[in-house]
Amino acid sequence: MGATDKLTLSDVIAQAKKAAIETQEATARGASVADKKAIFDDNMKDAPHNVNKKEANKVIGEFLRGLARGGAEMETVTKDLGLSTGGGGYLTPLEFSSQLIELVYKLPVIRPYATRMPMSSDQLQVPLESSTVSANWTSEFAAATQSDPVLGTLTLSVNNLIGISRMSRQILEDSAISEDLVAFVMRKFAESIGRSEDAAFMAGSGTGQPKGIRQYTFANTTAQAGASLVGDDLIDLYHTLPFQYRSRSDVAWLMHDSVVEKIRKLKDTTGRYLYEAGYGSVFVTEGMTPTLLGKPVLTQNDIPTNLGLGGDTTEVYLGSLSYYLIGDRQQIFSEVSTQEGTAFARHMAAVKVGERLDGQLSQTEPIAQLTGVK
Repeated sequence: MGATDKLTLSDVIAQAKKAAIETQEATARGASVADKKAIFDDNMKDAPHNVNKKEANKVIGEFLRGLARGGAEMETVTKDLGLSTGGGGYLTPLEFSSQLIELVYKLPVIRPYATRMPMSSDQLQVPLESSTVSANWTSEFAAATQSDPVLGTLTLSVNNLIGISRMSRQILEDSAISEDLVAFVMRKFAESIGRSEDAAFMAGSGTGQPKGIRQYTFANTTAQAGASLVGDDLIDLYHTLPFQYRSRSDVAWLMHDSVVEKIRKLKDTTGRYLYEAGYGSVFVTEGMTPTLLGKPVLTQNDIPTNLGLGGDTTEVYLGSLSYYLIGDRQQIFSEVSTQEGTAFARHMAAVKVGERLDGQLSQTEPIAQLTGVK
């Protein structure tokens, strides 16, 4: 095709896609960067400069999306990204990776141990036993002592946890990352929701959000005995938890990562680490949960470390976490709208992800608390 021939935008896009396919094939053969750049140059050399900047960006987007479809591990060729200003110019691609580098956040720890209760309306009444019955030794012909259970209710009320992101529809259409952009945004919001609800389950105020474990007063409480955490403090806490709960499979420790570090450094009088001497197992196979005195250790960094008069203490919890109730009215949902607000006129899209839920502790007796930890 001659240099004076005029190509339509569709023709130029088709050539960009063809260049992407041939570049993928060259990558599979182990071609060099120079060879792959030559492929692009050869495909685009006859494309005259008859598209504006907006159209040129669309061509670039088609080429990069074509490369992205070749797989996350594919090396892409590139050097400069731009449109020459002279007649007969063509696009030269910028070095670009379709593998998006993401931030990694902690996984939620409380929900897997809690009791999850589906909700069919915005409130759920849960019956609770506030006080139990007792049997009494009674002599012959004597009247038995009356003992009645005391019952109450706990009300779970829906709270909304929602995230929304607005973006141009051009970004949605032309994004060159290896994952669909809408799916990526939804997944990141879902991860954020997991982090936010876990923080609320631990420390939430109970107003407009779940009520966290820290907001309750515990009768089964003990304080660190000395100036520094020692193994005896952990044993004291273990035995502060009533015996009938200690044997349950859902009993776990909740502590800040800084406390986990302190515990790992605890030593006996001979300098041996207590974890290695039978206190538990924290040096475990990847993916396994460490244990302490036979119970899982859950790292929960929403427990403050600036408590106490000196602002340098924290708390440790041990308990049966199934007594924490999570009311799920609407589990994670997602919506995409191009009609929201001024989105239609501005050619934008809104991605919304959220859930509706509540969380409260049904009983305080199954949880023990160690205070003044430092």
